Amino acid sequence: MNIYELAFFAQCPNGNLADHYQIQIVSHQTVMVEAIHQALKQLPSTIYQEDIATALRNALGAKVTVTGWHHGIKITSIRE
Repeated sequence: MNIYELAFFAQCPNGNLADHYQIQIVSHQTVMVEAIHQALKQLPSTIYQEDIATALRNALGAKVTVTGWHHGIKITSIRE
């Protein structure tokens, strides 16, 4: 099993906040780091956390967990 972890910043559509996310990608296959960077580049600059998780899952074919805080509430989005 391979685990890839990174931090990511994106603009929230509500409130124009720049949110900080912790992303974990888990795969039994090798995921090329360049593929992760490309998938992140293709995301719109304004996006909901839940949509980040879905887009990365679809692009990488791996389990994705995105954790972030928005207005003091911790949100964890998991896509398998």
